[in-house]
Amino acid sequence: MPLDKPPPRENRFGSPLELSRVHWVRPEVVVEVTYLTWTEGGLLRAVSYQGQREDKPARQVVRPIPSRT
Repeated sequence: MPLDKPPPRENRFGSPLELSRVHWVRPEVVVEVTYLTWTEGGLLRAVSYQGQREDKPARQVVRPIPSRT
């Protein structure tokens, strides 16, 4: 599992997460999306696909950390 800690077993989709049924993959394609906000559960809200990007390798993509002003 490529995560520091396992994802929560409860989710908003109703059925509990079964780690034995999860298939981890390596990111290969980078896409650009716009979104309204992040939820407390770490999901994106109101996502819209903008297109594929070829200017950045998938390994360089990280979640942006909002700056406090």
